[in-house]
Amino acid sequence: MPIDFANVFSTLKNGVIDLAKKDLHNYLDAATKDGQAWLESLKNDLFTWTAELNNGSLTADGFADMVAGQKEVLEMAALKEAGLAEVEADQFKSDLLDLITNTVTGLL
Repeated sequence: MPIDFANVFSTLKNGVIDLAKKDLHNYLDAATKDGQAWLESLKNDLFTWTAELNNGSLTADGFADMVAGQKEVLEMAALKEAGLAEVEADQFKSDLLDLITNTVTGLL
């Protein structure tokens, strides 16, 4: 059964807001801005990886590895500008990557 990527992507964007509210409520606007901007920059890759996961050419572990590999390029400019500590920004990055992996692999 095909995955409705538009719905998945919308769920991820809303998930960013939920993560920001939970983890960084004092930096809600900056966290939301950074998280959603990063999702937009990764949209084409996520579409490809999701399709490959759905058709079986990529395993759930492979998908998780592809997503995890993006951590180093995940830029949190607004959070950095807002003065968020690096440790907190790294935790938000990890939570965001987990959100993507769990949301997409949970559909299968």
